[in-house]
Amino acid sequence: MSSVQARHDGPPNGRHRDRRRLLIYLLFVVPSSIAAFALIQGRTEWTGRQTGAGETAGHVVAPLHDVLGMVLIACTVIVVATQLAGSLAVRLSQPRVIGEITAGLLLGPTVLGMLAPSVAEVLFPPDVQFFLTAIGQLGVIFFMFEVGRELPFALLKGNAGTALVAGHAGIAVPFLCGVALALWPLAGLRPEGTGTGPYAVFLGVALSVPAFPVLARILKDRRLKDTGIGALGMATAGIEDVTAWCLLALVVAGVNGDSLGGVGATVLLSAVYAAVMWWGVRPLMARLARHADAQPDRKPMLMVAILMLVLLSAGVTAMIGIEAIFGAFLAGVVTPRGSRGAEEFGFRLAGPTHWLMLPVFFAGIGLSTNLWDAASGAGWLIMLLVLTVAMGGKFLGVVLPALAVGTDRRSSLALGVMMNCRGLTEIIVLQLGLSLGVISTDLFAALLVMTLITTAITGPLLELIRPRRQGLDSLWSEVPPTAGTTTPATTGV
Repeated sequence: MSSVQARHDGPPNGRHRDRRRLLIYLLFVVPSSIAAFALIQGRTEWTGRQTGAGETAGHVVAPLHDVLGMVLIACTVIVVATQLAGSLAVRLSQPRVIGEITAGLLLGPTVLGMLAPSVAEVLFPPDVQFFLTAIGQLGVIFFMFEVGRELPFALLKGNAGTALVAGHAGIAVPFLCGVALALWPLAGLRPEGTGTGPYAVFLGVALSVPAFPVLARILKDRRLKDTGIGALGMATAGIEDVTAWCLLALVVAGVNGDSLGGVGATVLLSAVYAAVMWWGVRPLMARLARHADAQPDRKPMLMVAILMLVLLSAGVTAMIGIEAIFGAFLAGVVTPRGSRGAEEFGFRLAGPTHWLMLPVFFAGIGLSTNLWDAASGAGWLIMLLVLTVAMGGKFLGVVLPALAVGTDRRSSLALGVMMNCRGLTEIIVLQLGLSLGVISTDLFAALLVMTLITTAITGPLLELIRPRRQGLDSLWSEVPPTAGTTTPATTGV
């Protein structure tokens, strides 16, 4: 453990520091959680759902062999557009995902559909969109596997105390803000047939979720990944990530459950399945990885086993009722760290996932989103309100607890900026909410704009906060890499 990390979590004054962390945790996390629960409990309807935006009501999809050529042409257009836009974003010192999402919006009704509607109809007819959706969803499943695989368990060993307090407070405070928005100023945007409870909890989660993969890429590009503040930021984001996905699973269970008993059964099954994956599957995969690393001819067997685990786990959680992405995430969590075979599998999977399937997913978002319609009337005010509350809630929820447990002011501000980065993870959450019918298209557009802005400003704000000179005892100085960490694949997210 480095001297920098020891100063924040080490033995000197350990008992006093632990008591202070516990006090700050209780002050920030518990009241926010109780208040959010009370608001939801007072105005909750957990049952009822509407047809998701992705359903093709009244339309019979043509067989694949009839539209295969158009699907391939559409994929080509999407890949070219997203790669060009992503490369431009990188040249502007922005994450590639910003350009790729923007390209998706350009191909949809926001730009192409408005300037050349006939071209848009030829390129993306309903039959083609159906198959593009399937390709995009497969990309999301593989991406969620990457998110689970890249959780920074090793970094938690040196930053557990501060990361736990800041991470949970950084979820609780914006979660409370989201619930308050859902119950009052944005209550009128709740889709008909959706219960107040799922709507409020989902908006709370949407304002809370971080983007660990995008943040890791930003820190690497800004040469902060191997610093104390970078390690603390990734550890905090990892804790927030797990907490947010657990809350989101509760929302999905609430939407898919027919009654309170059904919701409880879904949650119980999910908990049992997660326990089986952690205490049952994880040791088996670790043993298989050791054998494969010792005997290179068994490496293909390990990679096939991991692929089967991802697909099977995604299928199981979909059948349980909490969506396939959670199973893929769990598969990533239990995949062995440090295994050469597992690392090679992740590297091979990253190519088609980030070059084809995720760009198709972004295009699907763009094809279903018209920012001009969402911004008409009071739409701009809604976007501004969502952006202000999302940034303010997350920033205060992270910075104040970090300061209270002894982190210096500059590093606390940087931590607040890092946790405001949402990126692709947020897009997946929003698309899930839209497909479940939990949020409307107008609110989806407002949250999408918030996601793009908060992701785009993360890097520049970190450079603004970054000290020009780093002392040897500063969190901004480089520390030796921690064994067992998994560097996100060079995917451009």
